[in-house]
Parts: sequence; structure tokens; C-alpha cells
Amino acid sequence: MIRRILHVVTLCAATALVACTLLPLVPTEWWAIRLLDFPRLHWAIGLMVVGIGVLLYPSKARWLTGLVLAAVLMALVVNVAILWPYRPDGGGHVESCPADRSLSVLIANVQLGNRNAPVLLDTVRKADPDLFLAMETDAWWDEALDPLRERMPNVLKRITGSYYGIELYSRLPLVNGEIRHLAKRETPAIVTGVTMRTGETIDLIGLHPKPPLPWQSSLGRDAELYAAATILNERVEPGILVGDLNATPWEIAVERMRRLSGLVDPRRGYGYVATWNAGSSWLRWPLDQIFHEGGFETVSIDRLDAFGSDHFPYLARLCRRIGASVDPVAPPDAGDVAAANAILATVEAVERIKGNRAP
Repeated sequence: MIRRILHVVTLCAATALVACTLLPLVPTEWWAIRLLDFPRLHWAIGLMVVGIGVLLYPSKARWLTGLVLAAVLMALVVNVAILWPYRPDGGGHVESCPADRSLSVLIANVQLGNRNAPVLLDTVRKADPDLFLAMETDAWWDEALDPLRERMPNVLKRITGSYYGIELYSRLPLVNGEIRHLAKRETPAIVTGVTMRTGETIDLIGLHPKPPLPWQSSLGRDAELYAAATILNERVEPGILVGDLNATPWEIAVERMRRLSGLVDPRRGYGYVATWNAGSSWLRWPLDQIFHEGGFETVSIDRLDAFGSDHFPYLARLCRRIGASVDPVAPPDAGDVAAANAILATVEAVERIKGNRAP
């Protein structure tokens, strides 16, 4: 009797994990389903465990057991295929970079209620980045981060009094910096030029889209990502996009954003590098992103030590390639452009009705 119960439980668990794996592949705006795309690694591990469990009962309901086992193997292949680009393969990165062509970017979601600023300040000073983007900052954090101006005197920020305050500190000159509300959403984003040591100006977009609640649509967050991609795609200067995107790099919207803008994910070939949740030893996935256009190469990426936030700081050291400006850039896929434009039009219309601020 107990073996039969365990067999049924195992089959049910296997079916649930298969469903969690396959549902996010269905094009949908519902956040409850899109969220299932985040724990791909966890689904894969769970499928391996239940697969072994199913094999322990080969003689029980053989046709059903065989069907479930086939589904488990298929779902496992799906997860492995999605995660495969994020394995550390030791290739695709440069070992060093001339000082005038180097660019280091550090980002950190400070978590609004966290007050452990001294540890973060120490982390920033040790990392010594050219650019530091802080998110979820309020007036308290704004004052606490003020000492960073000694090394990074160029600052662009917006304090909202909510979870979407955002601040950029830079030791490099900022050019035509502005705070914009992408897709007319209420969450501010930073759009600015950055003058590198070579004298070349690059574009930087820093954003922290608002995550929908499980029963809401993901279109608002997606529209901000597509608006950022549109900005980068329309500009001649090479660009980088950074922030807590509340999305994993393999999610459908992020993949489309990358295709629209030609962005490269330095995690590919480097490793999974989970940045959330710092408060858990197992429930972690990469939500913080530093993407760059093809004119850059990655020297290193690092997850730095926790400082009391639910996010780890995330650091990327990039190198501007010589002659990169002549690299051919493929035009965006017409289907991606049409899908992004439709979502942008829908969200912007809704935001106008709601009366949210526009840029």
C-alpha cells in the first residue's frame, strides 16, 4: 500500500514538474506562467530526482509509468537546452584589456528596507568600478551613498520614495544624461552617454522595471525592456544595458530584447551567476543583468559578497574592442519588431489613460 502511494506521489510530482517546464514556452502575458521560467535549474534537478523515483517502480502501471518517464526526459532536455549557453565553458572572454579601453560596471539592488550601507560602500570601494548603479534607493540610501562622490563625482539619479529609486555614480564623464520613463511607465530609467578614457562616447541605459503581481500581465515590464532595446538600436554609439530587470536572461522577453538591440549576455559561456536570492542558499537565479553590444568583450563577471539586501552585487569588467565599430550588425527580425511595437503601443495607451508620467 505504501509503495503504491509513493508511486502515485512520484508520478504526480513528475507531471507537475513537466508542466512547470513546458508552460512558460507558451506565448502568454500572464505573469503567473512567466514566473515559471525563472527556476529552470531547479526544475532540471527536480526532474532528475523524480525520474529516478519513477524508475524504482518499473512494474507498476507500466504504460503510465513509461509515458511519464518519457515526459520527464523530454522536459529535462528542454531545461538543459535552455541553460546550456550559461555553462562555464572557459571561452569567449579576453584575459586582459588596455586601461584606456576598459570599462567596469557594478550594479546592486540595495533593497529598500536594508540599512547595511557601510558594507556596500566597502564593496564598491574594493571593486573600484567606473560605473555603479544602485536601485531601490530612498532618501536614506541617497545620503548614505554620498561618500562615493569622492571617486565617482558624476551622478544621475531619481529618488521616488518607493522601490524604484535609481542612482548612477560614475568616475567617467556623463553626456546628455536624463531620467526617462520608458513606455510611459512610472518607474524611472537612466539614459546617458558615458565618455570613455579613449574619448569615445558610449550609451548606457540603467533600469529597474516593476515586476507584476502573479495575477497581472507582464506586458508593462516587457514594454520597458523593448523601449530600452529601441533606444539602443536607434543609436550609432555602442551601448550597454544594466539593471535588475526582474527577469532571467533566458526569458522570452529578454531574448527578444537582446535580438532587437544586438545585446550580448556575458553570462553565456561564463556561468549561471545567480544574483537573487541572497537570503537563500538554494532558491537562486540571475535577475540582475549587464548586457553589452557587440563592440565589447567580457574580461570577467563576478557576484560579490552579500550586504544585507536580497540581491548580490554584480560586477562586469568589459573591454572595448579595436575596430569594433565596423562590425556588421544584423537588422532586427521583422517578427520581433512587430511584436515589440504592438506591446509598446498597448502599454503606452494604458499608461496614458492611467495618467502616468511620460518622458
